[in-house]
Amino acid sequence: MRKFHSNALCALILFASAFSLSAQTPAPSPVPDPAITALSVMGVVSDVKADTRQVTVTTAAGNQVTVTLSDRTTFMRIPPGEKTKDKFIKIAPTDFGVGDSVFARGRMTDDRKSMPALEFYVMSKGDIAQQREREKDDWRKRGLAGTVNAINAATKEITIDARTAEGPKPTVITTTAETKFRRYAPDSVRFSDAKPSAIAELKPGDQLRALGTKSADGRFTAEEIVAGSFQTIGGAIAEVNAEKHEIKINDAQSKQAVTVVISKDSVMKRLTPELLATLVPPKPGAGSKPGAGSNPVPPKQSGDLQEMFDQLPVVTLSELKPGESILVSSTKGAEPARVTAIAIVSGVGPLLQSSQGGRPAAVSLGAMSLGGP
Repeated sequence: MRKFHSNALCALILFASAFSLSAQTPAPSPVPDPAITALSVMGVVSDVKADTRQVTVTTAAGNQVTVTLSDRTTFMRIPPGEKTKDKFIKIAPTDFGVGDSVFARGRMTDDRKSMPALEFYVMSKGDIAQQREREKDDWRKRGLAGTVNAINAATKEITIDARTAEGPKPTVITTTAETKFRRYAPDSVRFSDAKPSAIAELKPGDQLRALGTKSADGRFTAEEIVAGSFQTIGGAIAEVNAEKHEIKINDAQSKQAVTVVISKDSVMKRLTPELLATLVPPKPGAGSKPGAGSNPVPPKQSGDLQEMFDQLPVVTLSELKPGESILVSSTKGAEPARVTAIAIVSGVGPLLQSSQGGRPAAVSLGAMSLGGP
């Protein structure tokens, strides 16, 4: 049997995570597909023909390869978290199904459309879902998020304003030679699309998430860091095109028209009056106690905005109407007048109109949905 390369396994695991986030099959890629080589294909089982022992494998780019199985084919299942072949489990030729991720080895035809398989490695969709839930839980328990303030290349330390229940808190993140860096891709809202990166690519203002361990003195040692340049824009809706999944808004800050693309990964929420009250400072005299004159009562503490954002009610595209004010969080893409939404928050009119800290609060709220595992 040919040697199974560990980098192929890692690629399969990453592919499985990425594909499980997608609800639709993407259009076929017009460029060479890295998931299809002369000796292998990596993708998701989209069809099984038991009578002919043929399996259709769809790659992340949307291309399809017909894999033919035979009595010569070796079938193995990859348990969650395992990376060495001696931990793989031998399975029967029928122990897989549509939706499972696979890595098949053989010799591809010249047109790269079909391949007889000598080896067929499977990660079941159930195992993938469980693995992703464990990863999400780990990031919830051992992760932190915030805005980069400074980078010390000499000490390999990063200072961020971390989001906490008490508000932004300066935190020093220590990195090591083993720390994995990734950076969100332009115009992508997926955590799984983040590319390998380095501390040299970080810059002040980046939004950052880190997974690691916090010491007693408050310092944080990172095992993994993912960051990106994000922007928050806000303004009134000029047009809603449900067919194209697009919204046109008049950006209140730049005074320019911006087209907002809604993808299947975009999160859409509506701001509640309760959260709005924590973000918009009261007007002078509002909420004052009798005899207190015009001294305003400080606004309520916003607490953990990420948790509050997650609990906001979902809004659909059909519910958004022209004239309504929204906030849009996105990566900084190639076209300033066209962005792909990571998150959209409606019901923010009073927040945008507030002259007392409304803009900083809007930016904080707009950055709440930094994509995670």
